[in-house]
Amino acid sequence: MDAVRVYVGSDHAGFSLRKNLIERLRGQGREVVDLGPDTDAACDYPEFACTVANAVRGDPGSLGILVCATGQGMAIAAGKVRGIRAVVPATVEAARLTRFDNDANVLCVGSRLLSARDAFAIADTWLATGFAGGRHARRIAKVAAIETASAVVFVTESERLRLKTLGVPRRIFDRDGALFTDHAPAHARIKQALGWVSLPAEMTPRLAEIATFAREVRHLPLKDLVLLVEDAVRSGAAAMTRACGVSGVRVHIVGACEPGTEPASPATLPERLHLNATFVLVVSKPGACQGIAAGEQAVWDKFLAKYGGNAERAGQHFAAITTADDPLVEIARDHHYRKVFIDAADVGEGFGLLGFEGMVPAALLGHDPERLLARAGAMAEACRRDQLEENPGASLGVLLGSMAKHGRHKLTLLLSKSWLPLGTWIAQLLAAATRPGPRSIITSRDEPLLSSYPPDRIFVHVQADGEAPAATPEQMEALHSAGQPYIQIAVSDRQELAAEIFRWQMAATVAAVVMDSNPFSPATPTGAGPGGQTPAA
Repeated sequence: MDAVRVYVGSDHAGFSLRKNLIERLRGQGREVVDLGPDTDAACDYPEFACTVANAVRGDPGSLGILVCATGQGMAIAAGKVRGIRAVVPATVEAARLTRFDNDANVLCVGSRLLSARDAFAIADTWLATGFAGGRHARRIAKVAAIETASAVVFVTESERLRLKTLGVPRRIFDRDGALFTDHAPAHARIKQALGWVSLPAEMTPRLAEIATFAREVRHLPLKDLVLLVEDAVRSGAAAMTRACGVSGVRVHIVGACEPGTEPASPATLPERLHLNATFVLVVSKPGACQGIAAGEQAVWDKFLAKYGGNAERAGQHFAAITTADDPLVEIARDHHYRKVFIDAADVGEGFGLLGFEGMVPAALLGHDPERLLARAGAMAEACRRDQLEENPGASLGVLLGSMAKHGRHKLTLLLSKSWLPLGTWIAQLLAAATRPGPRSIITSRDEPLLSSYPPDRIFVHVQADGEAPAATPEQMEALHSAGQPYIQIAVSDRQELAAEIFRWQMAATVAAVVMDSNPFSPATPTGAGPGGQTPAA
C-alpha cells in the first residue's frame, strides 16, 4: 500500500460521504488526516477547500480529497492555491488519467452526483495510480509556468500601483526621507544617503581631474596597481577594480582588516613587485578599522626604503580616496601623496561606486570615466520614468521586492564571466537595502544551476555580448517551464558597467520601499556571509 498521506475535507453536503471515505481509506491502511468539518451544519466550501489545498501544498508528495454536492465548487476553490491541480473525474477511467497524465493532487467528489460505490471506486483508482512523467511532466511544467507568470503579474501590478501612489521614483530622486520612515529626525540623514542618485551629474565636472591623474600615473609606467582597502571581499572599490581589470596592469587587492577583527595585522605587498612601476591606491570609508593606517604604514615603509628615505618621491606612488574628516587625509599630507580624492561622506554604504571610489580605479585601469558616466547618466534618466514597467531600475526592484514579500526571497545571479566581480557587491547591496525589513533578499552567485528548486527562488541572468552565457537557452527554458520567475538583462560591453551599477542601486532602493525597509538605517549590515551568500533573514 502506498504510504502517501491523504488530507480529506468537505462541506455540509459532503459530510456523510467524507466520513465513509475516511473509514474506507483507513481500513486500507492509508494515513488519513481529517480536516473537517466536525458536524453537518451548513458551512462554506471554500474554507475547507483552502485548508486541504494548503495542507497538500505544504506537504510535498501528499494528496487531498474534497467532497461537496457536485465537486465543482471545491475544485474551483482549491485550484486557486498555487501548485494545486484539482480535478472532478466522473468515471474511474477519468480518475486514472487525471493522475497518470495530469499529476492531479486533489480529487473532488460530488456527493449528489455519485453513489457511494462509484465514489469509492473513483477514489481507489485515483489513489492507486502514479504519475507517468516523461512528456506529461513537460506539460505539467508549462502549466506551472503559466501559474507563476500569472502570480508574478498579479503581485508586481499591485506593487506598481502602490508605488505610483507613493510617488516613486520621483521621491527617490527628490531624496525624500519620509518615503522610508515616518521618524522625522532620520529624514535629513536619509536625504544625504540618497546622494547617489545625483552622482552621475555631480561627478561630471571632476572628469578632467580624474583623467589627468590617471594619465600621469599610467605614464610611470604603471605595471602593478595595489588597492589597499579595509575588506578585500566587501569593498566597493575592490568590486569595481575587479570588474574593470585590463590586461597590461596587474591588480593586487590588499585587505587591511580581516572581517570581524580590529585592528588587523599590517598589510603586506605581494612579492616580486617592481616598486618604481607600482602605484598604491588607499581607500578609506567612514568608520574604517585601524588596520587601514597600519596597513598603509607597512606599504609606505617599503616605498620609503626603495627611495632612500625620500618621502616626496615615495609619495608620488600613492593616492587616497577618503572623506574630509578621515585620519587618512593627514597621513596622505604627511606622506606627500600624489593625490587625495575627497568622496562624499554621506552617500549610503555600498552606493558610492559612481563617485571617486569607483571612477578612479576604473580610470587607472584604462577605462574612460567620461564614457562610463555618460552611460550612467542615461540610465539615471531612464530610471526617472513614472511608468515603472518601462523603468529599468524600478521594474527590477519591484520584481525582487514583490517576490521576496511572497516567499521568493532567494535570488540566484547568473552572470557572464566579465560581470562576475559585481556579484558580491550586488549581494551586499540587496542585503543592506532589505535587511532592516521583515525578510532580506538572500543572494547566491557563481553556482551551478540545479535541476529543480523549491518555490523560494528568483533568477536574474546578466548576459554580455560575445561571452559564453552563464546559463544556456535550454537551462533558462527549463527554469521557465518549471515555473521559476526570472529576468534577463543584456549588456553590450564593460562600458555599461556604471549604467548597471546605477540600475542595481535603483533596484535595491525600490525593493526596500516595496518591502517596507529603510536601506539607510544606521544599523543596516553590509556584509555577505561565507560561501557566496548574504546572511539569512
